[in-house]
Amino acid sequence: MRMVRTWRLLGLLLVLALVAAACGAEEVDTTSAGEAAAAQAQAAAAEAEASAAKAEADAAAAALATAQAELEAAQAAAAAAMEGDEASQAALADAEAALAAAEQAMAEPESRGTIAFSYGNEGSGIYPIVADPARLEAERRGYEWIEGSANGDCEKQVQDIEGFVAAGVDAIVFLPLCGVDPYLPVVQSAKDAGIVIVGYSTAIPGGDSSIVYANIDGARAVAAEALRWLEEDFTGDPSTFSWALFTFDQCGVACTDRTDPIRQIITEATGVAPLEAESVAEGSGLEATETFLQADPGLNMVIGINDAGALGAYQAFVTQIEQDGRDPGEIFVGGMDGQNEALELLAGADEYGIYRVSGALILDQLGKAVADLPANILEGQPPTSLVLNYVAITPGMGSFAQQVLENYAEFLG
Repeated sequence: MRMVRTWRLLGLLLVLALVAAACGAEEVDTTSAGEAAAAQAQAAAAEAEASAAKAEADAAAAALATAQAELEAAQAAAAAAMEGDEASQAALADAEAALAAAEQAMAEPESRGTIAFSYGNEGSGIYPIVADPARLEAERRGYEWIEGSANGDCEKQVQDIEGFVAAGVDAIVFLPLCGVDPYLPVVQSAKDAGIVIVGYSTAIPGGDSSIVYANIDGARAVAAEALRWLEEDFTGDPSTFSWALFTFDQCGVACTDRTDPIRQIITEATGVAPLEAESVAEGSGLEATETFLQADPGLNMVIGINDAGALGAYQAFVTQIEQDGRDPGEIFVGGMDGQNEALELLAGADEYGIYRVSGALILDQLGKAVADLPANILEGQPPTSLVLNYVAITPGMGSFAQQVLENYAEFLG
């Protein structure tokens, strides 16, 4: 705009110059011819400058027009981009909504039913190695999974199972903690309601299938290792040999099949009957062994119906070794189940080497079966039962014990 004003001013000056020249022509007598020529030259220069200013103004106007056109094009492009971004945002929002719906569907699949599990002794060391694989397998197959919490209380276990029936579950798997008879009424109620019943460790009368252990064979394997130790590794006096056996007869044949063969085999081989106490927990095993040692400080052997009670005996013997300096070669401790603490001792954690055998079940495989058997029946497959074998793990099988522990690790936190 400043260039336009300059051009106009120069034009005005040119006009004034021309007027002055005309006036000068009329006054020839007072103005010389040279002055007229100078005025004409000045006017021509002004005209040239005005033309240059006009050209500059025209160029500026053209540049401005170009800039305005470019701005309008940029604004149009920005608007188009904004419209495209809004479309993209809308598409993204739709995709996110679809993803959220898919994730929700995956997180909450349609249930194929509910499987309930009552182990009866949920505080035991092996429980998570059985229950967690079972839960994972049930959920993988599309079933809801619930558990009891009797924790050793027979009446509470019956109540748990009654609660399962009242809740309308589709299948119940349970270990009859106190033998079969107390559970028969609730089993009948479950069958009347069309609920699948699977016995754990014991076949349930009227049940659909069962998961049982080869208890007699497992007990014989533990007894055989105890006699091998007596014959080959025992450093004490065979004439003063004494031993103890932990039992738990209230659970019926599933328990007596573990302890009766051990009692019979070792008694017949040594001529020595065992001291006995009921124990399926570390605390009671520790207390019972301490009592035995007070009466007989030379007690040589404790075998438990499970590893939990035997681990209590182990602690009592360790205290005796550390306080009285007793020879570990005189001591044998063993149990059954393959509880992880026992496997750790057998894998090399036993400083004194007195935990000498565990009749072990491969518990993570067992847990998977707890879910698979009822699920198979619910899905129309013929009912089948499963018999699980024991592996007698000794310190000489430390690498195997370590491998089993590694398999259990994900279920033990």
